[in-house]
Amino acid sequence: MISENDILETLRSHAGIDAAQTGEAFLRAEIRRAIQACAHPHRLLDPATPEWQSLLEASLVPETWFFRHPEAFEALARWTTQTWHPAHPGACLRVLSLPCATGEEPFSIAICLLAAGLTPDLFNIRAGDLSENSLARARQAIYRRNSFRPGFDAAMWGGYFDDVGDGRRRVAARVRGLVGFECMNLVKPSPPLPRCEVIFCRNALIYFARETQHAVLTNLREALSDDGILFLGPVEPPVALQCGFVATRIPMAFACTKMPGAPPSPDPGLPHAPGPRGRARLPAPPPPKAAPRAVASVPRQPSATTARPPAIHSLESARSLADAGHLSAAADMLEHLAASEQPTAEFFCLHGLVSEALGRGDLAEASYRKALYLDPAHFESLAHLAALLELLGRSPAAAQLRRRANPLYAP
Repeated sequence: MISENDILETLRSHAGIDAAQTGEAFLRAEIRRAIQACAHPHRLLDPATPEWQSLLEASLVPETWFFRHPEAFEALARWTTQTWHPAHPGACLRVLSLPCATGEEPFSIAICLLAAGLTPDLFNIRAGDLSENSLARARQAIYRRNSFRPGFDAAMWGGYFDDVGDGRRRVAARVRGLVGFECMNLVKPSPPLPRCEVIFCRNALIYFARETQHAVLTNLREALSDDGILFLGPVEPPVALQCGFVATRIPMAFACTKMPGAPPSPDPGLPHAPGPRGRARLPAPPPPKAAPRAVASVPRQPSATTARPPAIHSLESARSLADAGHLSAAADMLEHLAASEQPTAEFFCLHGLVSEALGRGDLAEASYRKALYLDPAHFESLAHLAALLELLGRSPAAAQLRRRANPLYAP
């Protein structure tokens, strides 16, 4: 007779799904439903069976949207046009996005590179996920309002979509043709992950146990070219630094490159990313450059000698300062705004992000909680506070916030 624990172990070993990080009550409830519905429960231990695949689909909760954390896409455009392509004139940039869920991230990458001036022959995007259901939706490329969260600039990006009615948009054919979707296993890739210069693997490691994180980062390191770049989620770089990567020092992009030579052996005593040993400070930013919000404007950005911090006190100006690496100036502007106008959930969320980047964890937590007091469903604050608490070793509280951010996690 198989047990729930047997199935949990199969999900963990094959797909990296860790009950402690994903939500044990949720997973066990799905397993019980699967056992009751399955005439041959032992098939739930075999990843090759439809029964196991169905359980896997129920256990995965894709959470993504267009231009999520736009700083990463802006950094990709700058890195590609100013660093990689000048060193490889005429070469095709190979990009991997996984897990890609329902496709919003790889399509955002394609749009970003087109807007930065690259022609379709200069880049190739492959996107992978374990969920066949998510991949099917990605290939359809039809999205509802939830995929276009606040911050999506319809005036800038709307031309890359077609309105198909009923509040839905479809990615334009000229963009759809630039992304190939396929089933990929990030934990146990077979065949190995494709060789590439850019990898987007964001907000996946936080759901894995420590040993799985190290295995995944080993797979990513083997796939990444020696001069490539890896984009991770906001709290994931610390564990990458244990596994043969170094930080790029690009503000708010959470990107890494490969450490020259052989990767170090991970210290088994180190906590899983990010773990309870305190807040990892971001490296000091490079000399300030102007970093526009619009990826399309990257090729035309002003030189470092002409860049000037915004003079107008506004939330958008503070955001621009933070994106450009002027963290202290952004913090000062936010303090001025707090005294001069009624703060909003968006204000406190940005205040939390800036405080976190400056290493002020207590202040960041307080700011996120103020945002949630004003708007209990504010997704960005829920997600960032969950990540911060996970980094501080407060996993149960972080899991509770993730369930609030995504009700599908609730048992």
